[in-house]
Amino acid sequence: MDQQQFKIQGGSLEKSLKGETQLDLKTIATEAWSLSRNTKTAVLHGVLLLFFIAIVFAWGLSKLGFSDVNTIPPNMMLTLKLAGIILSTPIIATMFLLGISHSVGIKPKFSTILKNLIGSVLLILLALLLAALADVSSLLGSQISVVLGVAVLFYVNLATGFAIMLLVEKKLAPSQCVLQSMQVFHKYWLPISIYYILYYLCLFLGMFSLGFAYIWIIPFFINMKGILYRELFGVKVRIVKVQSNPDETVFHA
Repeated sequence: MDQQQFKIQGGSLEKSLKGETQLDLKTIATEAWSLSRNTKTAVLHGVLLLFFIAIVFAWGLSKLGFSDVNTIPPNMMLTLKLAGIILSTPIIATMFLLGISHSVGIKPKFSTILKNLIGSVLLILLALLLAALADVSSLLGSQISVVLGVAVLFYVNLATGFAIMLLVEKKLAPSQCVLQSMQVFHKYWLPISIYYILYYLCLFLGMFSLGFAYIWIIPFFINMKGILYRELFGVKVRIVKVQSNPDETVFHA
């Protein structure tokens, strides 16, 4: 019979809110690159699925005669956005949970995590909440100036960037996920912002490789975000000690 115990790896919310967590982006990036050497395949499953969904949407629009996004009626655009959120959110959440798992030495299968997340009502509600929060905030900001609207949108996306990870890893309520993500962002806005700026910059530069660079870029940044999450919030893992071999310890997310 197995004896189960739980342990927190990494930091904690309490320490992060006090500003006691030390983030060394260079060290985190080095660890993420090392992890990505053996974990690219699982993350790329999600990338391929998202690419497939985008292709299907583009094909459907072309069949309906919409070659230009600007010609799509507002009602249809809203429907497409909602459909995109519902279809893509479980995949994105799976990739995030893969990054968290890799950060604590676990290498789960993409399909196993996806099966557990598909159909999660709370996950979809959170994704819709984040989209609404970003849209409304950006709209209000743009009433003053376009630059402010873009800045507010960028801020909301960054500040809530750990919300989905908090839901799938800690099973918090959607509102609590948003609140905790924003609280920690305000304490560590500089290193987190640098992470996102580098990520978007690499995505932009990756286009010049016809997308081939994404094979390394996306898994690297997913793992890096998983490590950031581990250090800022901590990851609860289950330690399973097999009685037949008490020295053998296996970690599970």
